[in-house]
Amino acid sequence: MHILDMSFKRSTYQVELYSSLIFESALGIAAVTNARLHGSMDKPASYWQQLRDSASGELAQELEFCEKHQTWKMLLQLLHTHPFGSTQEFVDFVWSLENSHFKFLVLPYLESGQEAARLKSAQGDHESAEALIRACQGHPFFPEMIQTVTGNDANTLKRHLTALLRLWNQEVTFAEAEEKKGILERDLIMKKNLLRSCTPEEVVLRAAGVEYKPEAGVNRVLLIPHVIYRPWTIEANMKETQIFYYPVSEASLTPENDPYQPPGELVQLYKALGDDKRLRALKLISEHDRSLKELTELLGMGKTTVHHHLAILRGAGLVRVKDGSYSWNRSSLDHHDQDLHSFLGVKYKEQ
Repeated sequence: MHILDMSFKRSTYQVELYSSLIFESALGIAAVTNARLHGSMDKPASYWQQLRDSASGELAQELEFCEKHQTWKMLLQLLHTHPFGSTQEFVDFVWSLENSHFKFLVLPYLESGQEAARLKSAQGDHESAEALIRACQGHPFFPEMIQTVTGNDANTLKRHLTALLRLWNQEVTFAEAEEKKGILERDLIMKKNLLRSCTPEEVVLRAAGVEYKPEAGVNRVLLIPHVIYRPWTIEANMKETQIFYYPVSEASLTPENDPYQPPGELVQLYKALGDDKRLRALKLISEHDRSLKELTELLGMGKTTVHHHLAILRGAGLVRVKDGSYSWNRSSLDHHDQDLHSFLGVKYKEQ
């Protein structure tokens, strides 16, 4: 058989960078209601438990509903509709939406071929809602999310989402707003500088730890930094857009005004290497690409624990994800000796 390929192959995509304390709040809500990951985040499990224990009765009730129905995802989808400058602006926008349009926005985007079913589901068509659920069977929470949207009154969900974000901002985000704003802005500047000298794929890899190749139907990649969910990268997608909520780099966590403060990337690298389990994992990955399942079996540890170690290795740039497998980023160790000598003020001699 002779094949003449005249299809269009996308060569790259456009990377956009955006940060906001409102996204930080939404991701904080996602983190606090995802108890199975609390032992694998930068913040200790006790931090998340303390947040739940100290929440007002009203916030606790909203968090319970969020945890049961995964409404944090609905929040994020609404936040992508406009660059909201404040929580009140978000609240006003949500209540201004016509009910079926609101439901369309909070229903998950699956693929372009499912958009008609998504629209009809938002308008109350039960058969379309069932078709949408069948289309995402196997997803960890989309079927439940679709049932929640189609099975509840729009005003009930509007009240829940606006109250959830407003209360979280008042009780949690407000206390750390200035510090987190500075961290997010520093990281955004670093990534914008990267865009000037690196390809879009390299920027995504260095920010999110994911080797994301151009694909049909996606012309934009949106990178959104976060502090609260470190060291995890959260992936999502919208029409024609791939989204990575990525952990800010170690270098962004502290202002660069102390000559005795080591470079964040250097600290992150040595932290990643300073664990025997992560070194074993890196050794296995350096031999050839490994899946999470394979690494879990070879390391003799639980899936969540292995995923946590891999997230730290990814954050340090030591490994990357490609087609569901982990591969060694061989260039990740090229400059660490030089960086260490530079920090110590010792002249570096190349071998």
